[in-house]
Amino acid sequence: MRKLEGRLPEVRIEIVTATFVASGQPEGIHDLGRFMENLNNPAIARHIELRNPAIRPLYRAQAHVELDSALLVRRDEIIFANFDGPYFTRGAVKPAEVDVPALLMAPPFQIQGTVALPPGADPTQALRSLVQGFFAVRSARVFDADGNPLGEGEQIIVNGAAVQMTAATRRHIETIAPKTPVQQRLEGAAAPKPVAEPAERAERAA
Repeated sequence: MRKLEGRLPEVRIEIVTATFVASGQPEGIHDLGRFMENLNNPAIARHIELRNPAIRPLYRAQAHVELDSALLVRRDEIIFANFDGPYFTRGAVKPAEVDVPALLMAPPFQIQGTVALPPGADPTQALRSLVQGFFAVRSARVFDADGNPLGEGEQIIVNGAAVQMTAATRRHIETIAPKTPVQQRLEGAAAPKPVAEPAERAERAA
């Protein structure tokens, strides 16, 4: 994102809860590093303030409503968020890390992607620590509980408190397509015939 002369770059986020999706410009946030700081600092207000906001129901993108006032979003209700803006303040030093696949079950979603962990760390134990707060998931794919794809992103921010189950795996629950009538007939034709009991065979022979 290009920085305008004399102005901080514009940041916009999209926040997803279990029921609604809200988007807008976060008050006082100019890069991802500060956004993560605010989310993980219990001393800061329990709400995220969005300017120029819009809201919609979770599964109805067409029911998009732009609001004429700032919107307060309760931090604890966030499941994940998309961040559009600079990632970190220039000059910030990032610690050494490795990407590890992760599956996150955060109802009503499954989230599959990679998380950054310290080199040599046991993935399961590191995930246990990671889900204590908000954290980034890269190459993220989001599915519903049945495995239907809902979307994907280069990076999303996940609320660890919303994660019920997690594992260091590339797998996820996949949706099962219903069988066609042709498949059902073929399976029925290939099924073995039931073997008659001895008494039944004797009756047939008589």
